[in-house]
Amino acid sequence: MKKNLLIFIPITLVLFVILFIFDTRLWLAVRDLIPPDYYFIAQLITDWGLVIFYAIFAALFVYSFIGKNRKLTGLCLNYLKAQLIVSFAVVRILKIVLGRARPGHGTEFTLFSLNSRYNSLPSGHAADAFVSGVFLYLLLKQTKYTHYRFLPLIFAFLIAVSRVFVSAHYPSDVAAGMAIGILGAWFFVSRLPNPGKPQKWPPRHKDSKQNCL
Repeated sequence: MKKNLLIFIPITLVLFVILFIFDTRLWLAVRDLIPPDYYFIAQLITDWGLVIFYAIFAALFVYSFIGKNRKLTGLCLNYLKAQLIVSFAVVRILKIVLGRARPGHGTEFTLFSLNSRYNSLPSGHAADAFVSGVFLYLLLKQTKYTHYRFLPLIFAFLIAVSRVFVSAHYPSDVAAGMAIGILGAWFFVSRLPNPGKPQKWPPRHKDSKQNCL
C-alpha cells in the first residue's frame, strides 16, 4: 500500500498542475458539454449524491449495531472520523486559507477568506464523495458483492465531476478534493484491525450441499 501511495502522490501533483494551468478553458469546455435541457441531471447528482452515501452508511451502522458486528461498527466509526477530520476540518481550513475564487467570480486568490465565493480549492464534495467511495469499496471487496466494489468509486467520480458541470469548482479543485478524500480514507482504513484480511460482512453463505450435512 505504501508503494501505491508513493506512486499516487507525484502523479496527483502533476495532474493538479496541468489542470490548474488550463482550468478556465477546461471549465468552460466541460460546462458547455451539457445541453441546457439536461443540466438538471448534473444538479441532481451534486445536490443528492452525498445524501445517498450518508444514507447507506447510516443504514450500515444501524445494521452493525443491531447485529453486534464489531468489525462493521468499527469501519463505520472510522468512516465518521474520516468525514469529520478530512472532509470537514481539513478541507474547510484549506478553503479558507487558500481563498480561491469560484468559477465566474474571477481567478484570483484571496487568502484567509470566509466568503464562500472564495472557497473553491479544494472541492469539499469531491473529498467527501471519495472518502465514502473508498470505504464502500473496501466493504464490498470483503463480501459476496465484491464484483460491485467499483460502483461506489464511479458514483463518487460522478459527484466530483458534477461540481465542474454546475460551475461550482474548477477541474483542479475537484482533482485536489479527490486526492484528499482518497488519502484521508486510506489513512483511516489503514488503522482498522487487519485491514488486509478482515472478516467478511456479511459472511458468504456455504453451498446447499454443505448446509444439508
